[in-house]
This record gives sequence, C-alpha cells and structure tokens, in this order.
Amino acid sequence: MTSFASFRLPVLALGAVLVLSACDAALDPASTADLTTAEADEAAQILAEALAEDDGGLMASFRDLTASVADSGMTDDSQMLPVGTDDVRPPCRGDYRLTYAEDTGTHFVDYRCGFQSDHTVRRYVSHIGYQFRDADGGFLPRPWETWDTVDSVYFRGTREGFLATRRRDPRHDGSFRAESQFEQNGQWTLSRLADDATPAVLAGRQLRRGSHTRVGPGGRGRQRYALEMGSREILIREDENGLTYAARGELHYTLTIQRNRDCDREDCGGTRVIEGTVSLEGNGRALLRILGLGFVYRVSLGDGESALEV
Repeated sequence: MTSFASFRLPVLALGAVLVLSACDAALDPASTADLTTAEADEAAQILAEALAEDDGGLMASFRDLTASVADSGMTDDSQMLPVGTDDVRPPCRGDYRLTYAEDTGTHFVDYRCGFQSDHTVRRYVSHIGYQFRDADGGFLPRPWETWDTVDSVYFRGTREGFLATRRRDPRHDGSFRAESQFEQNGQWTLSRLADDATPAVLAGRQLRRGSHTRVGPGGRGRQRYALEMGSREILIREDENGLTYAARGELHYTLTIQRNRDCDREDCGGTRVIEGTVSLEGNGRALLRILGLGFVYRVSLGDGESALEV
C-alpha cells in the first residue's frame, strides 16, 4: 500500500470556512464559552469519530481517494504515490463492485465494511464516484493501466453506518461507551499529481449527520448532530524522512448539536453551535480546539481515541 494512502502517519492540514445549512439558521444557540465539561467531551468525541479512519471518517475518505480502483478490486497500492510500510488493519471493502459511466467519465464503486472486536463494532456501506483526468483534463476510463498519466482525481462519496466503541475517558480515570449512527457526504479533489516539482493539492468538504450516545464516568449524553468540515487547499509534500507524505495548514469546523430533551439531566435539551479548529500533526494525531475554551484534545486519526491537554 502507499503510506500516503493510509493517512496513519502524515502531517495533514486543511483550511476552510464553513456555513450551516438554512434549516439550522432559526435555532438560538448558546455561546460555546459556557459549554459544560460533559458537552465539550461529547463534542470532541463526535469530532474524533468524524476524523478517524477506523470510524469511517475523513481519514477513511482520504484512504479511498488515494486507493487503486480497478476491475479486480480496490487496494492501497496505487502507483500514483510511492510505496511505504505495510498496513495490518483488518480489511474493510467487502462486496466490491465497480461500474463506469462513459458519458461522464465516472467510475462508481460500492463496498461494505464490517468489523467486530471486544471493544469495537463498525458497519457501514459506501458509494463513491471517481473521475480520473490526465494533465490535459481528459477522462481516463482505465486509470489502473496508466497510473503515471493521472494528474487529478475527483472524489464524491457517501457513507452510512453504525459504530459502537469503548474508549478511554479523556477527563476521568476509566472508559466510556459510545454508539452512533451516521450519514456522511464528501467531495474532494486531489490535483497536480503528475508534477513532481510541486506539492499535490487536496481540497474539498465533508458533511456528517447522525445521532450519538455516550455513557461513562461523566454521565450519559444523547444528541443528534450535524458537522461540516472542509478545506480550500491542502499542500502535500514528501516527508523529510522519505517514509510518508505531509500536508500543512489547519481545519476549521462547525458542529451543531441538538440535545435530547427527554434525558434525565438538568442541563439536557437545547441546541449548541460549536466552532473550532483541528491542527493535524505528523504523527497520526491531531490537536482539536473548541473556540472559547482554554484546553484542547489530542485525537488519534487512526482509531479516534482522545486525551485532554491544557
């Protein structure tokens, strides 16, 4: 596989300003400055899942974007990017199917993900449309035969699924259980692949909606949410060690949480609109910041684990 495709170790950087949909405009959110610690932890967990590769988040979309797509299957050994270390994660592209629409130059891929362990259950289905173009802008109907001519990839993907995990609690000595259902839509373009003298450029956006339940030492929280994140430009260069690829910048997000008014805590109910940034580092982790708060969360981009940092 390609080390860039795995996105386990790269320095990632995104930049975008995000706007909520019109249906959220009539809500009356409270300031993030008066978020309770429980609300902050719940928001951080929703964001961590939306980023984590194992949870079908942004990193999983980037993995799909850089994978080899062919009649025989979908693998992470794309010749568009150099080969790195092997990946030992469980496979997650079952029932693979590829079709091609010649009139639009679009390859359509469908697959399922199913994985279960002592601490994790994940199930989701993915539907992806790819357009591979050469340096002149022409479509490539069989890119797996001529990867060296691919200059850009347009990716439009949807994902729908269920997650159940047990994780370390970032604020307490113990763990918590989380369950979520989600729908995710993303649009990304990876360009300037054929020019070795300049960085490749990644740009796009992702919207993830769903429900999330968290049970742990800090109590029980249930909510529905809508999260939008994206980038204007991610510049991807070869890492100094030659083992992976790196990108520079910062991710901005807008998260709307609608709490369940029927739960058994006094602070239940109401709507929060939370904004912040994610600084993605070169070691497979990210610093997650919520505007108005004086602390940050360090998040694993692989499995979504988080820890609190002051």
